[in-house]
Amino acid sequence: MGHRFTSTAFAALMMGVATPVAAQSIDAVRAFSIGAGPLERSLPVFAQQSGLQILYPSALVAGRQAPAVTGDYTAEAALAQLLRGTGLTYRQSRPNVFVLIDPSARAEAEPEATQLEEVVVTGSYFRGVDSPSPVTVLTQDDVARQGRATVAETLAALPQNFTGAAYEGSANTGADRSARNSGAATGLNLRGLGADATLVLVNGRRIAGTGISGDFADVSNIPSSAIARVDVLLDGASALYGADAVGGVVNIILKSEFEQAESRVRLGGTSDGGAEEVLLSHVGGFNWASGSLVAAYEFHDRGELRSEDRRVTASADLRPLGGSDWRLVYSAPGNIMAQNPVTGSYQPIFAIPRDQNGVGLTASDFLANQVNLTNQNLGQWFLPHQRRHSLFAAARQNLPFGFSLDGDIRYTERNHTLQTPADTGIVVITSANPHFVSPVGATRHDIAYSWIDELGPALSEGRTRSVSGALGLNGSIQDWNVSAYVSGGREFSSRTLSNRVQTTFLQEALGSRADIPTTTFRTAVDGFFNPYGDPANTSAAMRAHIGSGYSWTDHRTTVASANLKADGSILELAGGPLRMAVGVDLRRERFETEGENFLSGVAPRIVAPLVYERDVSAAFVEFRAPFISAANARPGLERLEFSLAARIEDHEGVGQSTNPKVGLLYSPTPDLLLRASHGTSFRAPALRELFTAYALGPTFLNRGGVNILAVVQYGGNPDLRPETATSTTAGFVWTPAALSGFRLEGGWFRTRFEDRIGNPVLENLTNVLNDPALSPFVRFVSPATNAEDRALVQSLLDHPGNFNPTVMPVTAYGVIVDNRFVNAAAVEVEGLDLSARYRFDLGDGQMSIDGSITHLLANDRQITAASPNENLLGDPHFPARWRGRLGGQWLSGPLTLGFIANYVSGGRDPVGGRGIDDWATFDGQVRYDFRGWGQGLSLSLNVLNLANSEPPFYDASRGIGYDAANTNALGRQISLQLVKRW
Repeated sequence: MGHRFTSTAFAALMMGVATPVAAQSIDAVRAFSIGAGPLERSLPVFAQQSGLQILYPSALVAGRQAPAVTGDYTAEAALAQLLRGTGLTYRQSRPNVFVLIDPSARAEAEPEATQLEEVVVTGSYFRGVDSPSPVTVLTQDDVARQGRATVAETLAALPQNFTGAAYEGSANTGADRSARNSGAATGLNLRGLGADATLVLVNGRRIAGTGISGDFADVSNIPSSAIARVDVLLDGASALYGADAVGGVVNIILKSEFEQAESRVRLGGTSDGGAEEVLLSHVGGFNWASGSLVAAYEFHDRGELRSEDRRVTASADLRPLGGSDWRLVYSAPGNIMAQNPVTGSYQPIFAIPRDQNGVGLTASDFLANQVNLTNQNLGQWFLPHQRRHSLFAAARQNLPFGFSLDGDIRYTERNHTLQTPADTGIVVITSANPHFVSPVGATRHDIAYSWIDELGPALSEGRTRSVSGALGLNGSIQDWNVSAYVSGGREFSSRTLSNRVQTTFLQEALGSRADIPTTTFRTAVDGFFNPYGDPANTSAAMRAHIGSGYSWTDHRTTVASANLKADGSILELAGGPLRMAVGVDLRRERFETEGENFLSGVAPRIVAPLVYERDVSAAFVEFRAPFISAANARPGLERLEFSLAARIEDHEGVGQSTNPKVGLLYSPTPDLLLRASHGTSFRAPALRELFTAYALGPTFLNRGGVNILAVVQYGGNPDLRPETATSTTAGFVWTPAALSGFRLEGGWFRTRFEDRIGNPVLENLTNVLNDPALSPFVRFVSPATNAEDRALVQSLLDHPGNFNPTVMPVTAYGVIVDNRFVNAAAVEVEGLDLSARYRFDLGDGQMSIDGSITHLLANDRQITAASPNENLLGDPHFPARWRGRLGGQWLSGPLTLGFIANYVSGGRDPVGGRGIDDWATFDGQVRYDFRGWGQGLSLSLNVLNLANSEPPFYDASRGIGYDAANTNALGRQISLQLVKRW
């Protein structure tokens, strides 16, 4: 159902940044209020106030100035007034759709006709229709207006999005409760239901996942310079898009045509140091009579944020900020520990004296009932150093008989470096070590030790390469739109952790085992490790030997899809045609992993390459039934339209899932649109969740303030069931004719998420032994006094999947924790969204004000069926109750001034009950569009967090003084951006 016009192949852009409004008659007189200014900025305002779609290439309007249009006009008369003096005219291609043209260009040549289709908005398979679910649209202009470098940062700042684990800076802060974001990626987590429950599409097509499970999309791999717009569907949509669309769908639409060139340079940094950035990009394209080509390159380098750069991260001793001292007993020199044989807990009994070399100590030198403490934040980075190169190209070619062929390809390479906490642990030293001394006459001691001085922080280095492409065929057969495409994507993610303690070599250096013949280290030559003295006395050879531990992992995810869809009218109803869309999807998913571990043993342990894959097939249908429209409207019933969608999807090895969705659009007056939707969604278990090999490892966990050595079990679960969800939304869009330029949109939502797959233990690992809700995953043991417990623990230590079995004796363990994947949690989220936009003349310019806020009414979780229901509203590291932003922008000729207020509500510390304050920050922007000699050149100064406000204090047990999932410690960010349109 396309339309034809004679011109080169234009880029089609529906210039309405909000959800489309109901179709309006172009003969109706409406009030317009559009200030004079650049035509490229006036046209979106006109599109919103008129309800029309305006199609044009960006190059056509660049540099042209539009007059003011104020007063009552028909839509067509207003458009004519807006184009007066610009040298452009228009023609109507179909009802409510106008195409801008340059008459002088048309006089020079009359190329063959091409096909141009209406925009498909995420939330339906039909072109040019409204969605019964809320949809937020972002453009490149929104990214620039907010003063951010990338679309990933802009999406992360959406009030409806919760960063949490799906954020590059979550690794060292406690915000990543899942520990899946190994590649410092930026994902999306709508409604806080999990990054794996938000489906991310590019041009409507799935992309390969990232992370150690390959189960969420990295939007930082998308070059921002290639983006035309981003649709954010804030509702479950498995009936339309299949698995993973539980919290919503984010569809990133890339440029398909761009008949000009644009270069961008951005330099930025922070007032307090760290996170310096450079962004360079260039995008260009050209059209020919029957096709087009566009290509883009983007480079982004963003520096790290170090712990010492900010007060809230500099030290785990938070007492100067009004908190607690969270420094660790693992220190250098360390503390002599004693194990309670009944509880299995470890407690310090003597502190080793400081400022001595560990030679000649006597029993009286040790400090009874004193503790050495170490700042575990020392040397850490709380934002990684990232460097990214991205390439993109897209082409379109018209074919005979009204068909067209289009394709695109993307490649991104991203490298990151992050300094993580230094290794800590229990050093077991015996009388076999010549430096051994005991304050109580024992023959062995356990010393809580930190290698922060000998080795420094551990180092995480990663590389991600992402490649994807698609090829599609579109056309019309007997008035039915038909499209078919194949697409594929692959993401390679590797990470190396180095500068780690090699526990077997440590035992060798301590004298607990004989010299290892495969190494050059010899205690007779290189000496014995002395944990009693100042680390400065440890030789370089000793440091290199002990610190030679490392591990590396490679993850590769692949997705390949084939899709066939058709849509058209099947019969005529009173309000218009009953439309139907049908289609089938075929998809193959693949996850591969391999690695190597050298944290213990005399040779690296190879993790055998594993490959998991499955086929997914689906069929779907969608109906649109307009019972009342402009053709048969009556007072109180201007519009009534129903939609129905259903999808059946079969995942190999998991089973089938059928998901329906119903929607309603109702307009009692021309100014008011009411909408509602209800449907079900699901997420199939990720391949890694099903098939990851069983593994074990030791760690110390806190129980009532003391440490207990635990064996933690990891691994997949082939018996996992799909997660299921039920979503309901209801809302309105009000665009009063009496208040031109004003739009108010509000909605209510509720999602009930059941059989949530995850690792409940990992999400609260630091407190797992104290949380009654996690008791089903915890078994306390006493191998020193119980033969059955001893045999069980020994069997776990002997298992080939144990990656560090010899670090402690069997009797030292006090608990076994099961951290394998399970269907456990039920989650219910309910809330309200409200957004408004108003444009009006102010002085000799035009003012626009827009705001958006989300208020959570409920965020409840039940970890197991036997667990109590937890109210997570206001808890740190979970979505805030309130999150919003209010911005204003004033345009006067070449000058633009912008201001944005951001708000995140506080909460409470669930452990101590202490309140956490609200956080309000303010952003500003000044932009100047040059004229004359500088035509096409613009310069912007952007400042985020103008007042340099610190995040509200949170006395976190990790020793990080803020809630990193809801706030950030960047402080004031300043950037200068230069854009040149050629």
